[in-house]
Amino acid sequence: MKIFSSFIVIVLFSSITNGQGHWEKIAQPTDKLLRHVFFVDSLTGWCSGADGIIIHTTDGAISWTKQNSSVTTFIVDIFFLNKNLGWALTLRNVPPFGTTVLKTTNGGDDWLPIDYPEDNVFMTTVFYFDPLDGWLGGSTIAGTTDGGLSWQEANIDSNLISGPPVLKFNFYSRKFGYTCVGVLDFAGVIWRTTDFGKNWSTTGVSPDEVYDLFVFDSFNAIILSGDPEGFLGTGNIKSSNAGVSWVYTELPLTALSFVIDFRTLTEGWSASGFKFLFTRNNGESWSEIETPDSAVIFDLMFTDSLTGYAVGERGVVIKYFPQPVNINIKSAFLPEDFVLYQNYPNPFNPSTKIGFGISEFGFVSLKVYDVLGNEAVTLVNTEKPAGIYEIEFSANIEGEELTSGIYYYRLMTAGMVQTKKMILLK
Repeated sequence: MKIFSSFIVIVLFSSITNGQGHWEKIAQPTDKLLRHVFFVDSLTGWCSGADGIIIHTTDGAISWTKQNSSVTTFIVDIFFLNKNLGWALTLRNVPPFGTTVLKTTNGGDDWLPIDYPEDNVFMTTVFYFDPLDGWLGGSTIAGTTDGGLSWQEANIDSNLISGPPVLKFNFYSRKFGYTCVGVLDFAGVIWRTTDFGKNWSTTGVSPDEVYDLFVFDSFNAIILSGDPEGFLGTGNIKSSNAGVSWVYTELPLTALSFVIDFRTLTEGWSASGFKFLFTRNNGESWSEIETPDSAVIFDLMFTDSLTGYAVGERGVVIKYFPQPVNINIKSAFLPEDFVLYQNYPNPFNPSTKIGFGISEFGFVSLKVYDVLGNEAVTLVNTEKPAGIYEIEFSANIEGEELTSGIYYYRLMTAGMVQTKKMILLK
């Protein structure tokens, strides 16, 4: 284990205040419906949807390449582990009916179709931790430890609300995760695992289906749900005890929420058809913002605090652009709570700065992990007084260069944990 102990206590703290950014329509790469978007960094991503469409960009959506997915059926989900290794799902529309998993090892230049081993099982979402360990969800949940060569079904609670299909995985760690489940006008359900996906327990959280969930940390998560007929307000659903229980609050809005993601710790966005739902206060309240040219949007994601993408009907692609940054200097600043800031720059090469704040004296641990969960370096591991701290992290660790990819940095104090993602791009 390597420990770095040098850091800076910031007495004159630079408080960065971003004005509300904006979304802009960019060059339309296809006229096909785009249902999903997935980027591995601010430049490299894929979109998928109707008629087997998969398109790819390496320059931040300036230009796109249409890839040969090898199928003409709807691509119901897409997931990439890095720039080369990815998976997509489609459902066969001719006998034998079932699920086909598409896999690529070269960034989508070639897609290999592999039928799920059991017919009449319809998987609609895919998630991988690494090249071997992954999950499929839909009419059931199944995991693999050999890269998809074989699949083992998980154990799921047997009750009235355990029947609806899985719509989305949200893992906080390999051990602890959620799935969003639901059926139109029947129930919105969260399935939860605390034992690496072997067993899943079910909790009803909404009268309507829930499509996505955002995990802030090991305790806190948020969901939005909505009534398709517009009779009921949008549900703002939160847990502060790791999903053991959920609190439902009806918002004065009538909108569906197809996906939810946070650009910063407090600023979140949700795609809701022809409008966005938007929060500046950590999801305490939400407002509506129209999409550019009333475009219908189904999916969005932020690659970092500066860049986001959204996709929808007729091949529309929308990109988030931040407002110019104003920097104000505040002296003798002490944080009111525990906070971990997004590293800057991100992506980075070869170094980046990580800031954090603690409101009282105590033990602090700041560590960096790779996508496999292996510890790369310990940056801080000692007691510290209250204050704002900043430490520089370099991809060169005692002469050893880290490889390009996604890394996670985790801040821990007594009873508090926060994790954020950063990208090393060489």
